[in-house]
Amino acid sequence: MRIAYWKCGVFKAIDIFVLVFFLLVSTYGIIRQNQFGRAEAETKQVEAELVVPNLETEVALSIQVSDKIIDQNGKTVFEIFEKIEKPSEHPVIDQKGNLVIAKHPKLKSLFLKIKTVKPVKYTNGIKYNWQVVKIGGFLIWETKLTRFVGLVRSLSS
Repeated sequence: MRIAYWKCGVFKAIDIFVLVFFLLVSTYGIIRQNQFGRAEAETKQVEAELVVPNLETEVALSIQVSDKIIDQNGKTVFEIFEKIEKPSEHPVIDQKGNLVIAKHPKLKSLFLKIKTVKPVKYTNGIKYNWQVVKIGGFLIWETKLTRFVGLVRSLSS
């Protein structure tokens, strides 16, 4: 008559011990690898350049240097420290069929430079509301009086 090894108490105790030991060593190795493999995010002041195209004149005038950009909770995250306002430009076809750039008579484009109010952790971008600020992203920005969509042209620290 054959006796299965799992019915024998000695094999069962050794198997359980080996399994628990293996799991503990594996868990310890994973934890150590994550601790040393992960770079700690550096806290620093970050500046960004934004392009805000095609705004009504009144909206463009309401955005001023030293305005604070707030998050969804009303907390100040960025401050505008430079603003350049230009007429919006649009491609049009002239009477000869050439494609030319024409200035829009009413709409304005803004070029804004903003900086974080306090140093922030920068790893893969900056968290702003539910979004991550990265170059090339069109994001919704908000001051106490206005809300606008702007393209992030550059980030620097």
